[in-house]
Amino acid sequence: MIRENDPAADFWNQRYLSQDSVWSLEPNELVSERLLGMEPGHMVDLAGGEGRNALAFAAKGWEVENVEISSVALAKFAERAKRVGVEGQITSTLGDAVESKFQLKPSLVVIAYLQLPFMDLSRALSNAMDQLEPGGLLFGVFHGDRNLTDGTGGPQDPSVLPTSDQLEGWLGKTGLKGQVAERVRVVETDLGRSDAIDLTIEVHK
Repeated sequence: MIRENDPAADFWNQRYLSQDSVWSLEPNELVSERLLGMEPGHMVDLAGGEGRNALAFAAKGWEVENVEISSVALAKFAERAKRVGVEGQITSTLGDAVESKFQLKPSLVVIAYLQLPFMDLSRALSNAMDQLEPGGLLFGVFHGDRNLTDGTGGPQDPSVLPTSDQLEGWLGKTGLKGQVAERVRVVETDLGRSDAIDLTIEVHK
């Protein structure tokens, strides 16, 4: 649910209006590497933006749902789905990642670069796990705290950069079994190649 005049929704709508593609058209490389070989099922792309990850899964035969706070991003998602011929496999949900109710019962939830203060992020993770079907997988990738000092790109606000300890602490408090790992990606910048430092979390229900 999104409140009227929600500042986060307004911010992201303006950002998605500012250019044709805010993110790349290709899925995140860590998501692609780890997940695209799975057997198709129902996938939720939480805070999926223009739907780059969801569309890649739809192309592999998945039923996908993009849960996103920006109506502008969801309109782009629907248009791109139609362009590549997967419009019959997509669902769009306008809502806040922290508390949204999904329309699908997912076997996979992907959370890619949802950068929130950790109290809100932990609520989003718990909300997603509550709606994941038994035996399902949650996969999250985030710009990590070490990226601020040793990496490149991503938010420059430390309050929205999770730490390994925070993610492992969430696992411990919820009693869930999962794995947290640091991953380094090589990215192209105006100054040449550099490292981007991400954190991933995998949790099976």
